[in-house]
Amino acid sequence: MRERPWYKPLVAWFESQNRFWLEGEEERLFRLVTDSEAEWVKAETERMQRARKQVRDREIRPVKGDCRIRVARRERMEEEEVLLWIRSDRRLTVEQKDTILEEEEIAWFRVLIQFVGDGWKIAHCTPEAEPVEWVRPPRASLSEPETPPVFTSSGYDRRRSVQYANLWWNGYNPKYRRFDVDCTNYVSQCIHAGGIPMDPSPMRDRGWWYRTDLWSYSWAVAHSFHWYLTKGGGPMRAVQVSRPQELYPGDIICYDWDGDGRWDHNTIVTAKDPLGMPLVNAHTVNCRHRYWDYRDSYAWTPNTRYRFYRIEG
Repeated sequence: MRERPWYKPLVAWFESQNRFWLEGEEERLFRLVTDSEAEWVKAETERMQRARKQVRDREIRPVKGDCRIRVARRERMEEEEVLLWIRSDRRLTVEQKDTILEEEEIAWFRVLIQFVGDGWKIAHCTPEAEPVEWVRPPRASLSEPETPPVFTSSGYDRRRSVQYANLWWNGYNPKYRRFDVDCTNYVSQCIHAGGIPMDPSPMRDRGWWYRTDLWSYSWAVAHSFHWYLTKGGGPMRAVQVSRPQELYPGDIICYDWDGDGRWDHNTIVTAKDPLGMPLVNAHTVNCRHRYWDYRDSYAWTPNTRYRFYRIEG
C-alpha cells in the first residue's frame, strides 16, 4: 500500500471528536491542528461543548462512539498539503433510564492537512453537503419488523411514515429528485408515504405536490413547507403544538437557525426517548434518531427557533 503519512492525523482528528463526546477531553484536539486559536477550531470546540452539555441535560450516559471515515475524493495532493473530501459515518450509543439508544449520522467534510514542523496536522475542517452525484443505496427494508409507533389519528399511517423515514435516511429514493439541500424533500416523501395525498395546484407557490419534472416550493423548500404547515397543511391538517413532548412519531419539527424568520430545516419524528422527547430523522446531513434540538449541529446558533407540528391527516 502506498504510504499516506497524512492519514494517521486525519483518523486521529475524528477519533478525538468521539473521545471529546465520551469523556470531555479536548486537549488532544488542539494538539492535532496547525493553529489552536483559529476561528474554526474555536467553533468546533464550542460545538462539542454543547454536545457535552446536551449529555448532561438529557441525563444520559455515553456508552460508545463509533466513527468510520472514508476518503471520497482527493481534491489536491501536494508535497506538504493535502485537500480531501471525507465521509464520516458515526454511531453514538447512550443509556438513558436503563434504556439503550442509538443515533446515527452521515456527514461530509473538506479537510485541509498540512505538513508543519515535524509532522502532519489539520489546518481546516469544513462541513459540507454531500455532492449530488454521490448517492448511497438504502440499508433497510419496509418489510423489516419494527416496533409500531403510537397512533393518534385514523387517516395518517404514522407507522408507514416512520418505516419510510428509516428506510431512506441513509439513501435516496430514485422515484424522486435528490436536492442539494434535501431535508424538506425527504420529509415530504415520508408524510406522503404515510398516506397523506398531495395537494395539487397549477402554481408552484401553492399546494404541496411533486411531479417527475416539477414540484411545489412547499415540497422541497424548508421555508415554504413551514408556511404551508402554518396555514393548516391542506390534507395534512397540521396543528402547531407548543412543546416537543406533544409530538408523536410521524410529526414534524421546523428550524430557524438564525432566528430571523427564515425557516431553514425540517425533520420528522421517528421515535421518543424514555423522557418523552422526540428523536428525529433528516436529510442534508443524514441522520437517524438524532435528538430533536440539534444543539450539537454546526448550523445551530443561540438564536435558533423551533416550531412543532402534529399531522392530524
